Amino acid sequence: MPGKIGILLSGLGYEDGTQILELPFIYREIERGGGIPLCLIPTDVTPAAGRGKRIQHRDFFEECKPIIRGEAIALEQIEARDLRALIIPGGKGAITTISDIEIAGSDGRIIRSLQDLIVGLHVRKKPIGTLGYGGALVIVALKRIENEPIITIGEDAVLTAALSALGVSQVNVGPQEVIYDPENRIFSNGGIAPGTSILKTSDGVERLVQGVLEYKAKKK
Repeated sequence: MPGKIGILLSGLGYEDGTQILELPFIYREIERGGGIPLCLIPTDVTPAAGRGKRIQHRDFFEECKPIIRGEAIALEQIEARDLRALIIPGGKGAITTISDIEIAGSDGRIIRSLQDLIVGLHVRKKPIGTLGYGGALVIVALKRIENEPIITIGEDAVLTAALSALGVSQVNVGPQEVIYDPENRIFSNGGIAPGTSILKTSDGVERLVQGVLEYKAKKK
């Protein structure tokens, strides 16, 4: 059994939260693989930018109620040892709400609780799956590690260029393909962006989740 698989939710909706179109496919593949989805909800996002800026207060638990399946817990209450893996869906909330990456690029910061969780999972050699903009969070969180991540954040050329200063190998692939970084145990896919084919992109989402679960099965 893959155990608890954390799913990070950063709000409701693609523009300033989580891409909700990806979640049914994530939930289905976790259930198919015998895992337990655990939704992780940020409650401390001020200052999200890490530079003294405060954002408008949002009750993410209330906001995310329609998209939560199974158990949900405050992100600040979870530790890496409690999870078998983490999946970070896409949506611009990753770079605007729980980080300031959209503005600061390679100098961006993410909320401390998420930074600690990502680093903790990496140290414990547990896999992380990212979709679209979710990959930017991992790039920034792991920018000081020895082996730079190989990852895709989708087709946002401006953000890709902004993050290139960190030396990360960012790869553009087809919607059904998954990039696997064996050194850092990162699975990534461009996710479901507006205007893309749900049929094709959902295949990529499902394959990413399958890869994360299969990795843990091999390591048991």
